Amino acid sequence: MAMNPSTVSQLLEEMENWDKDKRFMAASDLMQEVTMSNQVLDLHLQKRVCQAFLKQLEDQSIDVQGNAVKCLAKIVCKFQEQQIGEVLAKLSQLVLEGKAEVRDIYATCLKGLLSELPASCSTLACQNVLPKMLHGITSHPVVEVKEECTDVFHDFLKRFGDNRVMQWSDQENMATSLLNLLKPKQYKSSLRKKVIACIGALSVVLADRQLDSLMRTLLSDVRSASSKAEKQKYIQCIGTVSRNVGFRIGQHLREIAPLFLQIVNQATEGDVSMDGDNEQDHEVVENCLNAFESFVLRCSKEIAPHLDELCNVILTLIAYDPNFYDTGDADNAMDDGFDEFDDDGLVDSDDDDNSWKVRRAALKVLAAMVKGLPDKLADIYAKFASPLIARFQEREESVKLDVFLTFAEMAQSAVIKGQVATVGTPAIQQTGAGILEVARPLPPKERPAAEHLVSVMPSCVSQLNKQLRSKAIKTRQGALSLLRVLSECVPQHLEPNLPQVKDELVRAMKESNSGMRLDALICLRHLGENFASPTVYQQLAPTLCPLFLQCCNDTYYKSIAQAIRAIGAYVYALRPTPKEASNQLMEMLPVFDVLRSRLLATDVDQEVKESTLECFGNLVACVGDLPAFQGPLEACLPPFVERIKNDVTRSTAIKALKTICISQIRVTALSSVLAAVGGQLSSYLSQNSRAFRQQCLDALVHLVRKYGGGMPQPTMMQILGDIVPFLTDTDLYITDLCVQVAVQSLQTAPQMAPVVVEKCVPAVLVVCRSPLLQGSALDSILNFLSLVAKHAQHCPFERLRQELSDTSVVEGAQAQAQRHVIGTLAKGLAAVVSSSAADVQTKAIQNFLSKIQQCSAAASTEVLAMQQCELSLLALGETGKHTDLSQTPGFCDTVLRQLESPQDEIRLAAALSLGYATVGAMGTLLKVVIDNTQAAGSAAKGQKTQYLLLTSLREVIAIGVSTRGPADRSLAEHLRPHVPRVLPILTQYADSQEESVRNVISESLGNLLMVDQEAVLQALAPLLSSKDSWRVRAAAVSAIRFAAAKQCPASTVQPLKDRLLGCLGDEELQVRKAALHSLNVACMAPTCTEIFRAHTDFILDRIREDSKQKPELIREVDLGPFKHKVDDGLPLRKFAYTVSCSLLSAYPEQMATPALIDLVLQGLADNEDVQVICCQLLQDLCSWNFALFRIIGRIGDLVEPFDRCILRCIKQVQAKQQVGRAMDMLRLYARTLRTVEPIADQNQHKVFIDFMARVMKDPVFAQVYEHASSGKDAL
Repeated sequence: MAMNPSTVSQLLEEMENWDKDKRFMAASDLMQEVTMSNQVLDLHLQKRVCQAFLKQLEDQSIDVQGNAVKCLAKIVCKFQEQQIGEVLAKLSQLVLEGKAEVRDIYATCLKGLLSELPASCSTLACQNVLPKMLHGITSHPVVEVKEECTDVFHDFLKRFGDNRVMQWSDQENMATSLLNLLKPKQYKSSLRKKVIACIGALSVVLADRQLDSLMRTLLSDVRSASSKAEKQKYIQCIGTVSRNVGFRIGQHLREIAPLFLQIVNQATEGDVSMDGDNEQDHEVVENCLNAFESFVLRCSKEIAPHLDELCNVILTLIAYDPNFYDTGDADNAMDDGFDEFDDDGLVDSDDDDNSWKVRRAALKVLAAMVKGLPDKLADIYAKFASPLIARFQEREESVKLDVFLTFAEMAQSAVIKGQVATVGTPAIQQTGAGILEVARPLPPKERPAAEHLVSVMPSCVSQLNKQLRSKAIKTRQGALSLLRVLSECVPQHLEPNLPQVKDELVRAMKESNSGMRLDALICLRHLGENFASPTVYQQLAPTLCPLFLQCCNDTYYKSIAQAIRAIGAYVYALRPTPKEASNQLMEMLPVFDVLRSRLLATDVDQEVKESTLECFGNLVACVGDLPAFQGPLEACLPPFVERIKNDVTRSTAIKALKTICISQIRVTALSSVLAAVGGQLSSYLSQNSRAFRQQCLDALVHLVRKYGGGMPQPTMMQILGDIVPFLTDTDLYITDLCVQVAVQSLQTAPQMAPVVVEKCVPAVLVVCRSPLLQGSALDSILNFLSLVAKHAQHCPFERLRQELSDTSVVEGAQAQAQRHVIGTLAKGLAAVVSSSAADVQTKAIQNFLSKIQQCSAAASTEVLAMQQCELSLLALGETGKHTDLSQTPGFCDTVLRQLESPQDEIRLAAALSLGYATVGAMGTLLKVVIDNTQAAGSAAKGQKTQYLLLTSLREVIAIGVSTRGPADRSLAEHLRPHVPRVLPILTQYADSQEESVRNVISESLGNLLMVDQEAVLQALAPLLSSKDSWRVRAAAVSAIRFAAAKQCPASTVQPLKDRLLGCLGDEELQVRKAALHSLNVACMAPTCTEIFRAHTDFILDRIREDSKQKPELIREVDLGPFKHKVDDGLPLRKFAYTVSCSLLSAYPEQMATPALIDLVLQGLADNEDVQVICCQLLQDLCSWNFALFRIIGRIGDLVEPFDRCILRCIKQVQAKQQVGRAMDMLRLYARTLRTVEPIADQNQHKVFIDFMARVMKDPVFAQVYEHASSGKDAL
């Protein structure tokens, strides 16, 4: 918008009008005119405008003054730098020399202008504001001027403290000048507060030398303080500096901590209630404790030597109350009306007592210790849990609320959010045998230190119950909030005490206070979701269920939603299993009327809609088969179907439908809506959202499995037709779900077999030929083919055999892809053969054998013939897993003969076939394999055969150990007698020159550990300590990895722990690499994690050593025209960093330390593959909240390596060299910096913030960073 100069001149004239309203409006209009225009005023008009606004700052009208302050700050930013500098200088001068009555107006205007100026004006501000403010602070005789200058200087430091002019200035004199303002006793307290805040802001930008000088001066002043008031202000100043500089104060803690502890002890010794200076003592102690809170959070390493003494002090101070005289009847007082014991003479001079400040500050330090010292939680819980519960009787209400918050912090730190407890954990008796076919969610996983907190839970609930009966509403709210936290974190330990707090929960649900109702409902919902003893809930149902219904009619939507969710969780306790339906289930009958009204309503909150649908699913899953509920249930089904059709509620409604389908009971009423529901879900498959399509398919799988037999045939045909387009190899997870739908259709509705064969079988057979097929999708397809084979009248065996035997589809593919497809086709053939009639099986097996024999007799080298032979061998072996082939004539001879084939693929297929077939005939074929292995001989040809037979043996052992089912025992029992014969063979080949052979040996030994632990341990011990060959040690240590990968018991790995840790320091590179690999698997295996918890320091030391680049491991290869460097230590370094990530995930309390930053810094100077792992390590480290205060001190060290890496990638992109890889690395750096940046912003880390501002100026990185922030990056 263009600006008219004449309009500006007219407004300037009106700003001097006698009418204050016109002056006010003219100033506002002029500000709008200037700020909204894209045209710059000429210099003359700029001066006139500034003078007019400066004049209004002295206006008689307060409104005009205030408006001028606001307008001037915004309008000046639109002017040229010369004019901005003049205004800054003028305002600064007015603060010093202006009229006293409007000095605060000048200062306020100057602070507003500083906040509005862009960063580019920082130098201008330094030149025009800084000298005058420092002059006012140091030399001006008027105290009020000093105060205003200090206030402006504080805002200046916050806004432009990082400017170079500021850094080049005499910072030490600045600090000295401010400290001098603290010394005169006649200065007002408001000035002292502003000076302390200003020193805190200045400390952020001080260089290390100046900060060190400042801290020494402050410590000296504390020691030499002649009065308590003087000592208090210097202590307060140290605390403010600590909160501003954070980690940088750590080096001074060796002096600060003992001094502050001494001051605290002296001020709180004995009963000082008669001392007139008691109030100042308490404030001094409070300031010391506030400083300790900052020290614990930001300097956990430096505070560690003083932690024991600090804990003892805090233990005393959380109960420090010199004016309270304990009569020994505290418990009775609590029971008989504890809210009024202040009037009984137990407390003296309550109006003057401020000891509560000490207790509150001590509680904050304790909360900081719980939050910032996770590795000390066991000691903290053991020392403070019981005393803190005793403080529930605190007489000062605000402190009592802090007691509740601190205990809540303890409870939250006792569990790991996002992880669930294991079934073997004490107090967890939940199993999968409930009303649902899936196991109920388990409560959060407890940290090892939580046992101390759990042991005091009965005492905690008992004391909490007394507080819930308090007459003070805030006390009850705080107690109820703590109860809610306990129900979220440790519900299994709160449940036994539920009857004790029942009455108070009922009372809270009847409260008019919506917050208390909400807390009570959430508490009961969490307890219901994690119930262990249903009897407790069944006894309380007649009391609680009517209250739930009453809350469903609340006016507050959150209360309604939580009440409905609480009902949905509580109903499972009333019917824990299908056969245990309690009489109290009838309490749930009126709930259906409530749900129906909510399902029909269109004007309710979204959260209420979702909670209603969730509750409906849970309720029907529990009572859907009971006659008394059929009428209300049928009335709710039509609106429920409408909710499935609604775009807003469909996702939640489909989740509820799945819940109904996975219930062990059968809901007959659902048959009336099966057509509508099935058809709607099927039509949703055409939606673009993959996640929603996946949800619909998952629901269809369970719906067809449970109710497919009653579903109309047209609906089934629609479903089968709609899934066919998704039977491809482009999205195997979706394909898996589609195949499962077809499988359930065959099982529950056999009449649909012709449709399934016609529509689904061709598409599935095409997917079988994909080199991408694997995992659960492959398992589902094999299950599908076995079911289709049983419907021979619709899909003859010969058709399936021909389709699955066609290997021409792999022509032209890479060798690895060919092997994969042939293996998949072989599994498909075996699935079809195993499910066919006995005569068809016999004929098929003979057909496989004849093909193999023909290929062998002809010695054909044609690719197609070789592929057919390989396919037949593998199919024969896969069939042998389910059928005993040992009695089949010629089987053993034929397969053993193929072990000597000239073709590598045929030999390997024969070895695998023999191993697979042995699984189905352990009693006979296992002996054949072992005998032939021993008889193979030591000649070159015999060694090759022996290796192939070892491969067969490995397959037998691996399949036998991994099989989960009744056959597991029999396979292990068949293997055990042969272990003494197998072990010598395995140990003999542990020293093989071929790595593939050693891998076979390692895997076999690892799996045999789970068959005969004692014998294998005796064999492994000498191998691990072998001094003759590093290959033997590497093979033996790798065996531990395979055992841990199978989730072997901890007792299996425990005897090998010391030797494994010893191998981390082995002199041979390959042994160390194998040891790191085994350790990585073991520490992440659920059964073996705790074994290495006590050895994290040792492991981290070894990782530091192995993660270093070593010149002796770098060799130069002469490639003729150029030379190439090969780094043999790179794989070891990558393993070392990978183990660091795993250790951080497994043991975050021990590993989340600044030492990991050193690893990251080292890795960022390494190969790009190492950098990828380092960035992931840094992201994981920043994800642990308790680690943030520990690592903030090292964030500045990340600037240089990230700057170097980003600059290198940007140059590659600009030069168009390896652009793809460079962009991938930039995305990685952007995602990592996106994780670190909030931490730096929150802690005002200027160096990192400046670095981010600098790199964001590059358009390439800025675009990548924006995509990373929005989640749009390709990686």
